[in-house]
Amino acid sequence: MLYHYPFPSKLKWMAHAFQKGYQFLDEGGQYMGKMQFSTFGKKIQSELNGVVVNFKLQGVFIHKVIISDENEEELGNIQLRLFGKSTIYLNSGEVYFWKRKNIFNTRWQIIRDLPNTDDDPISIEYQYLYRFVQESGEIELLEESSQSELITLIGFFLGMYFIRQRRKQG
Repeated sequence: MLYHYPFPSKLKWMAHAFQKGYQFLDEGGQYMGKMQFSTFGKKIQSELNGVVVNFKLQGVFIHKVIISDENEEELGNIQLRLFGKSTIYLNSGEVYFWKRKNIFNTRWQIIRDLPNTDDDPISIEYQYLYRFVQESGEIELLEESSQSELITLIGFFLGMYFIRQRRKQG
């Protein structure tokens, strides 16, 4: 595994048709990690730059996602909202918002919630492209963090979760 320090500010991601998983690459095309959705289960496994993050969907009508590390130690949770915004609560006390930027769900962002202000900075922006046999996109880190890998994976998970839900609905 190749680790990048500092964490790159731009990543590419891709998946080929009929695959359940996504790969993350740096700008030079070097492998950085992956995210694997299970076909029927409620657990999603991911890894980026050596950081392992798991997502576990809870409930029948899933409104909450538990975020954990490779040892199943809870890192936080996500409160899912249907109409373009979800809230991420990390055990470190940090709060982030996931926000869809367009109705097609081809662009989304992670926004860090700063206490006592409405001027919250955009931390990460995501882009989704679909071609007949391949999904791909870009991720741009706008704000560095000691938890960049974790936040990047959370934002990507949420974007793909909502895209996959929309596909199921037809």
